Amino acid sequence: MTADQVWQSWQDAAAMVGLEVKAATENKDGGKLTLNGISIAPPGGPAFTISDMVLTETGDGSVSIVPGADIGAEWSDHGSGSFKLVHEGLALTARQDGNGLVYDFGADKLDVVYDTVTPGYSFDETPAQDVKSAGTFGFAGLAGSYSDRPGANRNFGLTLKADKLAYETAVDDPMMQMKQTTKSETDGVELTLGLTLPASVSLAAANEPSVFGAALQDGLALTVTTRQGDSNGSMNQESPDFPMNMAIKAGGGDASLMFNKDTFDIQSSGAGLELDVTSDAMPTPVRVTSGPIRFGLTSPVIATETAGEYGLVMKLSQFSVNEEAWALIDPAGALKRDAADLAVDITGKTKLDFIGMIEASEKGIEPPVPALETLNITELGLKVAGAALAGTGAFTFDNSMGIPMPLGEANVSITGANALIDGLIAAGLMADEDAMGARMMMGAFMSPGANPDELTSKIEAKEGFEIYVNGQRIQ
Repeated sequence: MTADQVWQSWQDAAAMVGLEVKAATENKDGGKLTLNGISIAPPGGPAFTISDMVLTETGDGSVSIVPGADIGAEWSDHGSGSFKLVHEGLALTARQDGNGLVYDFGADKLDVVYDTVTPGYSFDETPAQDVKSAGTFGFAGLAGSYSDRPGANRNFGLTLKADKLAYETAVDDPMMQMKQTTKSETDGVELTLGLTLPASVSLAAANEPSVFGAALQDGLALTVTTRQGDSNGSMNQESPDFPMNMAIKAGGGDASLMFNKDTFDIQSSGAGLELDVTSDAMPTPVRVTSGPIRFGLTSPVIATETAGEYGLVMKLSQFSVNEEAWALIDPAGALKRDAADLAVDITGKTKLDFIGMIEASEKGIEPPVPALETLNITELGLKVAGAALAGTGAFTFDNSMGIPMPLGEANVSITGANALIDGLIAAGLMADEDAMGARMMMGAFMSPGANPDELTSKIEAKEGFEIYVNGQRIQ
């Protein structure tokens, strides 16, 4: 591994995404390459600059990289601003691993400091005033590695761990008469990222659906996983419309993202949160708490002869608000204060071409029609104010007639619905005539269950688009 090879690899990688990397001066002295006035920029765009950098070849085949103190960028188009990379104990080492390069890095402290001024908006003939933003995003106890592996497709990887991630931001918008500051600290941050760029397509040119679709077919792919510990944050907002103070605590969690020609998949989960909001615009403070939270979304990306997996998961447990907030809508306590739960878990298979649909929209042509094949309702549940809804089901779809014809059944049960309606009436949130209509609808499509205040319904979809509810044909 030589210093020249490392420098050239940066220039080659930047060119793949439409960037130019260059130095004002290069000085090679034995195994040491000194670069001054480094700039990284798109053609005609603002440059990210590094004052100086020294690359030194070591005796073990690696290259030590020491960046200078002045790292950042400034711009003056469409407003003005700057950001700087401020570091303490930053150290990098480049080494060869197979046919690729790996960069190991670490820092006691690494901060991104920004300061921007952007044009504001005026809602009348008054001249618009600038919006000012400033802040710091930083890592403490940072360590990780970055990899660059060339080939038919170029693969980039990043792993990162930090003892703490913290940020502080400030926004001043004179036209909105609003000043806002935020602070946050998160423990134990971890990140893993993988990016595959196809050699056949420049990512910078993939701004059209057809070109982007070709890049996906040739191997464009992205994967991301994250993990974090507990976090604490706050926000203060000065505003004549809604001044407020907010404090938030969140438990640890993790998330993942996968995107390629076959699948888009995003998953996230958290251990729970506490949110406290006070404001002169509200008659009482509001405190929101919840247990574990989960979200997931899966979808095919480009249609093939074989249907792809899709799915949606949303789970929110033990969601509750404080008694003072409840009392604003129900001072007499007519409604049960039970914590709310939400659970949605749906999966299935479908043929879906997102790229083709976007391209058709831009060209004004007929889009490819999604072809739903199966739908599995693993869980559908809601518990709120003492009432509970639960549902399961499974359907297949016949697409031979151009319109998906469902075949299958779903079973739904509701408990505590009448008690909830009585509570809404007592709290003044529902009129008697509205309650009568709701009860008539439940009576028409549901049957009494085995338990008090329980209703059940069996929904069947049969051949010929026939729909039955509790054995009664409705279509």
